[in-house]
Amino acid sequence: MPESGVSAVQYHERTSHVRHRISPHYLDFSNYPAPFKIYEYQDRIPLKREGGFVRDRNGPMSPGELDATVEEVLGDQLASDEPLNLKTVSQILGISYGVTPSDRGRGLLFRNVPSAGGLYPCQLYLSAQKADNIETGLYYCDTVQRFLGRINPRPLDLKVIFPDREVSDACLIITGIFFNSAWKYRERAFRYLLLDGGHLAEAVVQASRAAGVQARICYDFDDQSLMQGLSLDASLEVPLACVFLCPGSAVSSMTDSVPSQPAVTGPDQRVPVVYDILSKAYQAGTWIAAKSEKEKQPPVFSRDPVREIPVPPPGRFQGVSFVRAVAGRRSRRNFAIRELPAPVWSAFLNFVFNKMVTGQALDETGADAEPFLKTAMICQQLQGVPSGLYSFSRDGRYLACRQTVDLAGDLARVCLDQAWIGRAAVNFLVLADLAAVEAALGSRGYRYVMMRAGRIGQRLYLAAEALGLGCCGIGAMYDREAADLLGLTSGSRLLYAVSAGPVK
Repeated sequence: MPESGVSAVQYHERTSHVRHRISPHYLDFSNYPAPFKIYEYQDRIPLKREGGFVRDRNGPMSPGELDATVEEVLGDQLASDEPLNLKTVSQILGISYGVTPSDRGRGLLFRNVPSAGGLYPCQLYLSAQKADNIETGLYYCDTVQRFLGRINPRPLDLKVIFPDREVSDACLIITGIFFNSAWKYRERAFRYLLLDGGHLAEAVVQASRAAGVQARICYDFDDQSLMQGLSLDASLEVPLACVFLCPGSAVSSMTDSVPSQPAVTGPDQRVPVVYDILSKAYQAGTWIAAKSEKEKQPPVFSRDPVREIPVPPPGRFQGVSFVRAVAGRRSRRNFAIRELPAPVWSAFLNFVFNKMVTGQALDETGADAEPFLKTAMICQQLQGVPSGLYSFSRDGRYLACRQTVDLAGDLARVCLDQAWIGRAAVNFLVLADLAAVEAALGSRGYRYVMMRAGRIGQRLYLAAEALGLGCCGIGAMYDREAADLLGLTSGSRLLYAVSAGPVK
């Protein structure tokens, strides 16, 4: 078991915000992170524009627009039998990580998926074993300039990197560049890399489902082999998650007749600031623990619930185009204090948590960490629900009332005094006992819970857009104050919060 001097729990505690102790930080815009990497590419394959690069919400869509609805993508109503080819790969990449066109016009490079600070530290690579119109090899996915750049004629050896795992026709690898997030968030950057990685992994799965392509997330891999295969410097960029595309057959190892010729990265004028604690926290999680034998996880809340409230049946709404919801998604926080009708908030919960939190769709490795996560909410404007703190039952049918006072303003205070949080109708919370996670699953368990929190956040954003609500994620908080406010056990922490509700 690797030991790097800082475990996941130690990392989280060492990077906790404490009121009046956050040191000032100058943002050097002359050293702003680059939006994409540059290689001396061996070949370029333009991505198909009709394959899924979305337009503005009210503007013209591409001729090949997908007709899937948000409800279908978040549920289980879509067939997944389309072959993998350049068109479907273009759809998946364009919808999940393409640049939002309206922001491109203002010189901003926001993507179709949210990212902390709009910094987008995550990168995408494609290892293509079998895909029509895409030659076998390893590619860097440039979704800003819209092409696949081949960086090695040999794809990754999936049998080495993913031992004892079922392989696939292709694999999308999500990595994170430390500096791109650390430029603003310094030593807390690993937290945001994992949340961003979870958002992107969920977005890739959603886009794959809409394109009719089977996709499954994998967090477990041989870190060293994968970094070597991608020619990464572990102090600068690390793999976070992989998404297998199409079931594939048992792809054999590449023969020696296909040479390995990694492309050279181009010059980068930036001077990345390196924080050793980031790579140390990552390295601590390179060991994959055996399956947890624990049947009952320790509680996250220190007090028993006051009462339970049944979740009413969700209202039925007209199907909303998934592509248009992605095109319209923004981080909106100009919340209006207005009540959410019961059919709306119940539909919201059903969209987000059905097949996700209830344990019915654990399609990713690392699923052993799911029982350690607890989802909850602070609400103040839900019809039929008194203001307070509520956790969700495991089957999604009940709300367990934890506190009966309006905590929205207090949450805003402990989340670095961001007043808009206090005006949201509902603030969703993702919590975990990090000490228990690490005891059961090692430091790698930290990756599981943080990225799963990001996945939940991505579903919240999409559901909010479909229901005409605003939504904005929060990764910054005074950690100890947040735990005290929510009445958490000593090892438990608030990992991620997402505000949602009607907007002005």
